[in-house]
Amino acid sequence: MIQIVKSSLFTSLLILGASTGAQAEGLYGLGALGASIQNNDSAAYGDNLGVDPDFPAFDSGDGGVGIVGLGYDLGNQVRVEGRLGLHRSTFTDTQFGTGARAGEEYILDGEIKSRTLTVEAFYDIETGSSIKPYVKAGLGVARNAYSARLGGEGVAGFDAFDGVQDGYYDAYADEETTEMSWNIGVGASMAVSDTTTLFGEYQYVTFGDGNTGQDSFTDGFAVDAAAHEVMVGLRVSF
Repeated sequence: MIQIVKSSLFTSLLILGASTGAQAEGLYGLGALGASIQNNDSAAYGDNLGVDPDFPAFDSGDGGVGIVGLGYDLGNQVRVEGRLGLHRSTFTDTQFGTGARAGEEYILDGEIKSRTLTVEAFYDIETGSSIKPYVKAGLGVARNAYSARLGGEGVAGFDAFDGVQDGYYDAYADEETTEMSWNIGVGASMAVSDTTTLFGEYQYVTFGDGNTGQDSFTDGFAVDAAAHEVMVGLRVSF
């Protein structure tokens, strides 16, 4: 399925490039930066901590997003864009166990990074002014990299097992996964010159699953990666 999505994205971008060769006036480039806030918690998986109801889940943190892309105005208030994005969040979250683990402190320290390639459709809403609200939806693929280490008093006895006694048990290998990604969003754009448009955008984006590798106890950490993102950027017509 992932390969089909990749092939469809590549074909769409080739069609976009070919169409712009005939009608360059609709072609534009874009770039944006903003904030990315992970929507879901990170939790243990495996046959040990992953099945322990007293072991906590952890906040997956906040970070940033940057995108670049190529777009084409199809007319009739419809645009299409191919976007490359980098979405990154870091976290150092402290939680306490419950039940048999009541009072035990745990700290999950790590990073979730997603590189995305999407094709997105936009519909601009005419207002009779230079400001145009829009709605959008996109589909693509995400390459997710997840790294994490576990600290706190609850794992102090296991710290030395990873070969380095530094206050963290970090025997979870970094892992990368390729997943489907989709997004929906709203925004508004304002023309600041004949060729330059400023835009602000909110999107909810899913990246699919992200996880670390498992240690010798079968433990690892995973997240159903998704984020709320707010960006500000520029579109420049060619």
